[in-house]
Amino acid sequence: MTQPDSGLVPLTQDGLELELDELESLNLKTLLEASGIPVVLSGASQMPNLPYELLVPAEYLEQAQSVIREAMAAGPAAADEAASPPAESSSTGD
Repeated sequence: MTQPDSGLVPLTQDGLELELDELESLNLKTLLEASGIPVVLSGASQMPNLPYELLVPAEYLEQAQSVIREAMAAGPAAADEAASPPAESSSTGD
């Protein structure tokens, strides 16, 4: 795939370029942006069967890989917990 900016590199994991479906790529884009990492989503939205790729500035590549590794190690339960609204503390004024 073509890179819109020469300072951007494809996001890789364990030496392999990540090729993601639309939902996976949007989830990872959100995760990386929440971690302060700029991300460009590259793909053909009119052809959803083709993979998407995430491009990050070269200087953020290692940080982005680390964020993804940590998220994968934490698993889906951690993602569900992070996405759920904080529990409200009930205080009774009796």
